[in-house]
Amino acid sequence: MSKRNIRWGLLGAGAILNRWMKGARQVEDMEIVAVSSRTMETAGRMAEQFGIPEALSYEELLARDDIEAVYIPVPHVGHKELALRAMRAGKHVLVEKPATVNAKDFDELTACAKEHHVFLMEAVWTRFFPLMGVLRTCLDEGVIGQVRSLHSSFSFRSDPRQVPRLFDPNLAGGALLDTGVYNLHFADMVFGKDPVQLIGLAAMNTDELHLQVDEQGSYIAMYDQGELAVMTSAVRTDMPDTAYLYGTKGSIVIPTFWKPWRMHVMAEDKDEWIERPVSQNIAGIEDEGYQYEIRHVQECIRSGLIESPVMTWEKSRSVLKLCDHLRGEWGLTYPFESKI
Repeated sequence: MSKRNIRWGLLGAGAILNRWMKGARQVEDMEIVAVSSRTMETAGRMAEQFGIPEALSYEELLARDDIEAVYIPVPHVGHKELALRAMRAGKHVLVEKPATVNAKDFDELTACAKEHHVFLMEAVWTRFFPLMGVLRTCLDEGVIGQVRSLHSSFSFRSDPRQVPRLFDPNLAGGALLDTGVYNLHFADMVFGKDPVQLIGLAAMNTDELHLQVDEQGSYIAMYDQGELAVMTSAVRTDMPDTAYLYGTKGSIVIPTFWKPWRMHVMAEDKDEWIERPVSQNIAGIEDEGYQYEIRHVQECIRSGLIESPVMTWEKSRSVLKLCDHLRGEWGLTYPFESKI
């Protein structure tokens, strides 16, 4: 028996939509019926670009009874409001990372999901790549022994004049909430627990443009058995986005760890590359791996769940609390926030 289609609406038209839609096209049992944006002009342009039947306002999309789920791809500061509006309208929600700007705001989302009994998940797509299952098996089987240290960076150099949202404190700009969350989520995937200590440094207002957000930051998490995660994020410094896992019996290297499809395992009796390429079902459309999180969300919705067993609310909240802690150390409070 074929699965029924889940009918989606796109609640926003941010730049990431150009990539996410390539994953959506790979999923046979989903149907995107409408797209909305702050302006009808933008919504119309996206509808035409992706062949979506209707361009609507936010209000019109949320009023549609035939739309079950929404995806929210807008700048960070818009996540909370749109997610709350969608859930109050009875829609299931997949919201881009970070789900909210801080942990307190995320608590509002989970309370709303419980009240209206709708599914809510932060779109941490990294957790759903097939290679992550292979990595988990390697770690559980002790292929490299006990992991003692993790080093990861997700950093690039961007031009504030070309991507202004990354550098605007009014839009929750800076590296931590854009790329740093990948480091923190990945560390959770490796160690499976919260750190007992987290310290970090960030460079702010040191660039020639006098940016008031974290241009780059490095932070170290220590866990209860002395394990360390050494992490770096940046939006004005280009670095390899690679993760290195060092164990008592070997090591693992994962290029582009935030969208992983291959890893190099080096242990006492092993030296091999393991690959799990992203499957492609549509000729001429290459998905980076967004299809996996979409399929997971749909299975959760069909099963009547309101929370993912993989990307749990507690994991989202935990990472946001770590971000809150680091920003507190750095004195980085966004204008629309009260003191963290």
